Amino acid sequence: MTATEFDKLAGDLRALAQGIPLHWGAVQSDGRDARLTERRFFALRTYEALEEAVGAFPDEAKAYFRRRWFLWQCARCDEYLFCLNPNVHPNPNSRDKGYDIAFDEGIRFDVKGTVIPKQMREASPSCVAGLMAHPLPIIRFYYDKQSHGRRFDMQNRLFVVHHSFVDEHRELYLRCAWRTKREAYREYARNIGRIAFREWQGCKASVLFIVERRRGVDDRWLGSFSKTFHINI
Repeated sequence: MTATEFDKLAGDLRALAQGIPLHWGAVQSDGRDARLTERRFFALRTYEALEEAVGAFPDEAKAYFRRRWFLWQCARCDEYLFCLNPNVHPNPNSRDKGYDIAFDEGIRFDVKGTVIPKQMREASPSCVAGLMAHPLPIIRFYYDKQSHGRRFDMQNRLFVVHHSFVDEHRELYLRCAWRTKREAYREYARNIGRIAFREWQGCKASVLFIVERRRGVDDRWLGSFSKTFHINI
């Protein structure tokens, strides 16, 4: 991805965030994914192309693929921002499921954007704060609940967790907080030697939280995210 391509895609995703379903609308399954083969799905570079591809699908399938496409494009942007740092490099083989980015310091990660699990999120704000300080319970959840089906393998993972203390519906806006993410990923890369990795099922895991504590008061909503990320060091 070039800088020009990133700027265009990042702006489009920010504009689309308000119209993307907050929930999947359907559970991921190999059968459902087969309705749009991986080769066809990953060739859909624009939202307009996606809408044309799913036009004849039932509503729940449309919701599923709209959300999946949006999150996939956000993931591409996340990887791009990480690789702006001089000690971070993309996997040269885009089809390799082993890792997305590699640090010069010798660690490789599959990068996964996600949220705090619903049952943990609904417990209490103090529960969320506790997970930010001690994230092993959510790491276990992610590996145990999100490692099924042909799209998933077991590997080192860097979880970018989006959480709004204001409104859970702002999750999708947080995924597009590119200015904050650029800064957060830069700080993460600079401090890679100090990050406290967790071990689970033979894999190294790390969690980086992108957090909104206060809603923006004008159209410059990205500004309200400044310095709101939390890095577990």
